[in-house]
Amino acid sequence: MVVCAVAIAATSCAARRPAPAADPHPASPQAAATPGDSLETFIGKVRTISSQPARSSALTLEAQDPALAKALLLLAAAPSAARHRDVADAYLRLGVSDQAHEHLSAAVKLEPHDAGSWDRMARIWRDWGLPHLGVSDAHRAVYYAAASPVAHNTLGTILSALGRRAEARTEFERALQLDPTAAYALNNLCYTWTLDGQVRAAVTACQRALAIQPDLEFARNNLGLAYAVGGNLEDSERAFASGGEQARAHYNMGIVYLARRQHAEAVKAFEAAQRARPEFAAAAAMARQAWQLANRSN
Repeated sequence: MVVCAVAIAATSCAARRPAPAADPHPASPQAAATPGDSLETFIGKVRTISSQPARSSALTLEAQDPALAKALLLLAAAPSAARHRDVADAYLRLGVSDQAHEHLSAAVKLEPHDAGSWDRMARIWRDWGLPHLGVSDAHRAVYYAAASPVAHNTLGTILSALGRRAEARTEFERALQLDPTAAYALNNLCYTWTLDGQVRAAVTACQRALAIQPDLEFARNNLGLAYAVGGNLEDSERAFASGGEQARAHYNMGIVYLARRQHAEAVKAFEAAQRARPEFAAAAAMARQAWQLANRSN
């Protein structure tokens, strides 16, 4: 069975450490779901509502964003690996990953053992949909920061994106050994167990993540996904709704119904999402797709 939910991600946010904070798993561009997609392909297509900032020129961003302007001025005054990282972080916050990658590349030239920059570059490759190009960077981050749970987590997300989920779980478990409160690593375990159809293990991991960090939306959505994979739609709906955002909960259930080829139910769920949030363009688009699939199957 194929199921997923928009905003379901394979990682969550971690606290800032010597290596960079963990971040949501790659946000894939929205695309139409195709009957027969694998679970992983389907998740990649519809996981994220397009919400990234519009791309602007660096000059415009500098004028509009004081933090970026300050970081660039400090870098110009005294170049260093740390200041290149600061500029990269500002660009990443603004959604300009190519400029960020350039500054991270400059950082590791100045400081080859800079685990934080290697980690960030690995995540950029992953989020560009090229995880194979991030493998070596992720391994370097782990090599130079072996005690960083975040670095192990990033390597795990790279391996997961490559379909090497057993190896990925080893990295997530290592992150948990280093930091037992790493809810983001538990969420990733939940996600990979779900992809492998191991519902009980997935549910347990997500529940543990939420016990540590109750506001972790990714874990809550992945819990709903895990229940749906196991055919437990009532608990799936409860998990999605527990976040309190009615429109998103309806939307996620629409994705579940669509993946289960229950097209009429999917239409109702997407329409309910749009009623709850009239500007929810993704819900309207998915309602049209579900309606077309329902008519095609009649």
